Amino acid sequence: MEKQEKKTKVVIVGAGIGGVATAARLAHAGFDVEVYEKNDFSGGRCSLIHHDGYRFDQGPSLLLLPSLFRDIYTDLSTSLPSHLDLIKCEPNYVIHYHDGESITLSTDRAKLRAEVERFEGPKGGKGLEGFLSEAETHAQLSHELVLSKTFNSYVSLLRPSFLVNAIALHPLESIWSRTSRYFKTERMRRAFTFSSMYLGMSPFEAPGTYSLLQWTETVEGIWYPRGGFHKVVESLQSIAESHGAKFHFSKPISHVATDPTGQRANGIYLASPDNEKTRSKTKIPADIVIVNADLAYAHNNLFLKDGQSEDRKKGELKEPRLAKSLRGKKHSCSSISFYWAMDRVLEKLKAHNIFLAEEYEESFDDIFKKSDMPREPSFYVNVPSRIDPSAAPEGKDAIVVLVPIGSLLVEEHRTEEDWTGLVAKAKKQVIEVMEGRLGIKGMADMIVWEEVNTPVSWRDKFNLTHGSILGISHDFFNVLSFRHQARHPSVQNAYFVGASAHPGTGVPIALAGSKLCLETVCQDLGVPLPASYNVKGYKANSWLDIREGNRLWYVLEAWTSTILLLLVGIILGVSLVYGRL
Repeated sequence: MEKQEKKTKVVIVGAGIGGVATAARLAHAGFDVEVYEKNDFSGGRCSLIHHDGYRFDQGPSLLLLPSLFRDIYTDLSTSLPSHLDLIKCEPNYVIHYHDGESITLSTDRAKLRAEVERFEGPKGGKGLEGFLSEAETHAQLSHELVLSKTFNSYVSLLRPSFLVNAIALHPLESIWSRTSRYFKTERMRRAFTFSSMYLGMSPFEAPGTYSLLQWTETVEGIWYPRGGFHKVVESLQSIAESHGAKFHFSKPISHVATDPTGQRANGIYLASPDNEKTRSKTKIPADIVIVNADLAYAHNNLFLKDGQSEDRKKGELKEPRLAKSLRGKKHSCSSISFYWAMDRVLEKLKAHNIFLAEEYEESFDDIFKKSDMPREPSFYVNVPSRIDPSAAPEGKDAIVVLVPIGSLLVEEHRTEEDWTGLVAKAKKQVIEVMEGRLGIKGMADMIVWEEVNTPVSWRDKFNLTHGSILGISHDFFNVLSFRHQARHPSVQNAYFVGASAHPGTGVPIALAGSKLCLETVCQDLGVPLPASYNVKGYKANSWLDIREGNRLWYVLEAWTSTILLLLVGIILGVSLVYGRL
């Protein structure tokens, strides 16, 4: 995109990963960008917690789908290795079961196959390869047909490329159902479905498409940015600032400003400090407004019928029906997350550890059907100091424990005493399970400092509707054309990016969403994307590198085999019919 004589002014509300990535893309493309963030730090859930030499990732703790990370740095005319030092996590996980057994998931295919065959028998390896083959198809098609495309209307679902491949994505079957086709033991089915928690969904409800997570973990590996996950945000913020973007922290906004018609965004109003008696708000003018705040929160608080008013009036929302609908949509789970500074190294823990409940399905039902804390939770334990020593003082460990719990969708009226009791119960259960399965004692006494996030604190810190840590759910009727796209439906020059907007939740998916947001803005303004977006990653340097298509003989062979199988099926069918007659 050529430099504009008068740069288009863009204001971004929120400095989460989606907002920072979009700021970097827009600034790189020649826009005048300013970001306003309510907290005094960037990254939102991708932020860090520090205490006395210990470092904890507040939210995401593993880097998946690395190609999407490489893509954004390439788009920004740089490279991922220039900004991040990624450490490979090996093994991927150690999974601890209630019966005392544990298994190790790895990117070493020989080791993984042996681990699977230990429980599945000699044919287990074949099941593993079949599962990963299907999961690879899900990953490739999702990248080509979903993560890189907008779905601005239901007509978008009728694209030939999508229709032809829709069945192969298995969107109407659950991950559990698809996994059960390849693994015959309950143990392995649990091992290859628990990661649906990363989507905030039950494996018994998450579409089969999302086995792409198991594929990227097993084939591409799990990675960790040295220095903490916030390094991703820092690097993108640095790139944005190098292109002139400005970031303003501790600056909550009141609402989005519009022109007299109420149909076009023209800036934002900053919220007045709590100690300021005047109602007068500071207006920040802009040509484009992009909202990275939680989607349901944004429609219920930031877009008013009278966007010229300096006062945010309750009940005067721009799209009240949409606001109510988004708030009432099925949301992903929340969590009680513990951040523990330990006085020693717990050798029996790897970087990523999973402790699964004995009543596996029932534990998910408690979360997603009853919106409560499971009677027996499955939980995830991350030890960043195991792979990055800078996360804790020498000879000590930093530990993060994530206990999935129902969001506040059903009820939001627990008292402070209720939450205190619930947190204490969760901590007691976690410690008892870890002590029992790891064979250690006195773990509570090893904790020298603790911080906790609950659904209430997730809601209050980051304006997350119902305290849902991953936004609106990803079931079939909350994705693609059913999910909110980048454009505001009735306010021109207003856009959205983040977990609850298309394409969805998770850091790599938010990065993909930032690209779709930029493309939408550029399309609406009639300006081209930067030349770096058209750079091809592969170049043939020799005739040895030229990629051939399938030769005619191979195509004919495939078609012949298919036709022969079809004919045999028809002959057998006819024979059975006439045999009965």
